[in-house]
Amino acid sequence: MKLMSKFLYSLKQGIKGVFHNKTMSFISIISVTASLIILGIVLTIVLNINQFIKVTKDEINEVRVSVESNIEDDARIELKSNISKLNGVKNVEYRTKETSFKDLKKSWGEDAYLLEGVNNPLDDYYVVTIDSPNNIKNISNKILKLDGANDVKYAQDVMKNFLSISDTITKFGTVFIILLLLICLVIISNTIKSRVYSKKEEIQIIKYVGASNGFVIAPFIVEGFIIGIIGSVLAIGSCIGMYGYILEKITTIISSVMGNIVLPLTSVYIYLIAALLVTGISVGILGSVVSVKRHLKV
Repeated sequence: MKLMSKFLYSLKQGIKGVFHNKTMSFISIISVTASLIILGIVLTIVLNINQFIKVTKDEINEVRVSVESNIEDDARIELKSNISKLNGVKNVEYRTKETSFKDLKKSWGEDAYLLEGVNNPLDDYYVVTIDSPNNIKNISNKILKLDGANDVKYAQDVMKNFLSISDTITKFGTVFIILLLLICLVIISNTIKSRVYSKKEEIQIIKYVGASNGFVIAPFIVEGFIIGIIGSVLAIGSCIGMYGYILEKITTIISSVMGNIVLPLTSVYIYLIAALLVTGISVGILGSVVSVKRHLKV
């Protein structure tokens, strides 16, 4: 009963504290919300980058070997045999230019009619699957020396550039988020600090009659918790809304071209809720603890 009484007192005082200095509380909540929205954006980018790598990992290990035009069947079969014998080659699959052209038309969807009457500019080719991306350059050079091989293309350089850009975005986003969260800590700390000063005499009296530091700190922790959770909820709502809106706008592109490269909202919102809620509450409580402990002796 005594514990419940203390809890209700801390809760009441914490709620009261949020509304005591509305301007500072509002600034704190907006700061937390803005920081968490950026965190949510970076998180969704990272999740989709991981999904992209997962979906395209097989393509990273693929080499496309164009076959010389008008090549004899025996020479084409021999080329396949020679490629298969190379160390590090897992699989070799032949594809005709007609099949490739049909796939191209299919990928264009409603705009496929634009390709009607166009001479097929593609080549017959082999899709060569390599055991490791590290061996692609070496094996590609060997394939180019084989009779019947016209050209060799692979997506490793494109993938490296993509990963480099995504890594830069992640690092920059992380640093930016840390700076924003530190700013949030300072703002929340100043908000709580103003409450500590306004309750200076009350705190002195409470401590004189034997109240513990925990009892004094608890209401301010509740105040920071409320600020953090409000900021988290606002950020979660904003991130989910933005992500859903973007998905809705590019649904056609995703379904016809990108397949399952972009994660659906149902696969993202759980991570957003968990990450933003934990971070927001932690920042709110930490800001309170830092402020109160520093100014507890009044």
